[in-house]
Amino acid sequence: MIFSPNALTEDILASGIEWKTSEAQLFEDLPALSKKYAKIRPHIQSQIKPLTTCVASGPNKIFMGDFVLKQNKDYTNITIPKGIDVVKVNIPVHSQLTLPAKVAKVRKRFYHEWLPSSGYRSFKEWNDLEVYHYRRRYFRKSRKMIMELWFLIEKSENYEN
Repeated sequence: MIFSPNALTEDILASGIEWKTSEAQLFEDLPALSKKYAKIRPHIQSQIKPLTTCVASGPNKIFMGDFVLKQNKDYTNITIPKGIDVVKVNIPVHSQLTLPAKVAKVRKRFYHEWLPSSGYRSFKEWNDLEVYHYRRRYFRKSRKMIMELWFLIEKSENYEN
């Protein structure tokens, strides 16, 4: 697997819910956050099309929301700024059952194998985003979920080759 950083060409804005958590509590907090997000999701305005949902994790916090064109005053808004380096990894979704194991494998390779010797470090505010796109299939009347992991990174000041 090749990890290739590219700078974002535009700001990414998302509106949703932010939840304080810890590494130890994260997986217990996700179901509660999902339920709360499901209640507000129909009220989020200016969602981009096709609908794109993200789950962002950062130090002691997690965010769940939709990519939007403009901020929603009633919800938490996060911005991933233009110019930040992002490594985007497409995760094939053949079965929801195997998805968590695939995501964990990619995260492990990125954080433990690639990042330490790359000259980059994780972005301070948000480490990574799980990004879900829903695309209409042309040959069927159904939708296909596409998932990407976005690793947000910045140049490390202390890196020497």
